Amino acid sequence: DDAEVNTEVQGLALLLPPVTLAALVDSWLREDCPGLNYAALVSGAGPSQAVLWAKSPGVLAGQPFFDAIFTQLNCQVSWFLPEGSKLVPVARVAEVRGPAHCLLLGERVALNTLARCSGIASAAAAAVEAARGAGWTGHVAGTRKTTPGFRLVEKYGLLVGGAASHRYDLGGLVMVKDNHVVAAGGVEKAVRAARQAADFALKVEVECSSLQEAVQAAEAGADLVLLDNFKPKELHPTAAALKAQFPSVAVEASGGITLDNLPQFCGPHIDVISMGMLTQAAPALDFSLKLFAKEAAPVPKIHWS
Repeated sequence: DDAEVNTEVQGLALLLPPVTLAALVDSWLREDCPGLNYAALVSGAGPSQAVLWAKSPGVLAGQPFFDAIFTQLNCQVSWFLPEGSKLVPVARVAEVRGPAHCLLLGERVALNTLARCSGIASAAAAAVEAARGAGWTGHVAGTRKTTPGFRLVEKYGLLVGGAASHRYDLGGLVMVKDNHVVAAGGVEKAVRAARQAADFALKVEVECSSLQEAVQAAEAGADLVLLDNFKPKELHPTAAALKAQFPSVAVEASGGITLDNLPQFCGPHIDVISMGMLTQAAPALDFSLKLFAKEAAPVPKIHWS
């Protein structure tokens, strides 16, 4: 039910701590204007209004960030579409009102954030749709392959698109990767140390490149096994063999997975499919903010590439 989904998506804004949000917005605005704002003399400080237009299809995501940017600049945002909406261009998405120089000071920062967040939500929604279309009911997840300083926005975008965010940072799950195994001197030693670090509060996941490594990891007490860079024809028998021996161990597949080949990685023994491309390669959506003098706001033209 669309109304139910929208209510769930609306609730995701509660995940964003207001203090963290304010600090992020502050850093973005300072980056764009650390000194004198010369263009403010051009626009002046008179009351003004602008319409936010969506000029490409996709999923709308990032309203809390957009709101926080303009709140900091003494502007008010009125949304015409809820978070998570499917955008059909050209769509009138919101209206922003406030002093002209403040509207224009926030414009690029707000558009950048909304465009990238919506792009990730759109990619995530497409991935989830492809997985469900293949009859698979597991978790499509993101990764830590995020833009430095922009992780909160990108992880939030994944959630709006219906994907799992995976661990937010190094403290969310003890992930033993190939380099940890080398540093520790083997899978068993690495998992033993990880179990000690995890205690009762965290799960332990181990990246494995063979069935032998996966069995070693499961025997040593791993909660999840990551089968990394397996081709589909090797992935499914390996996962099946591991599950036959350790039915309670969750299996994650990762590495080289795209929207096109995703269905090939979906299978009955795979619990999670993580995709770095959802945050690394999602194209930004096209939005524009247009000031208008009268009540009739002009509809922008779309530039087809």
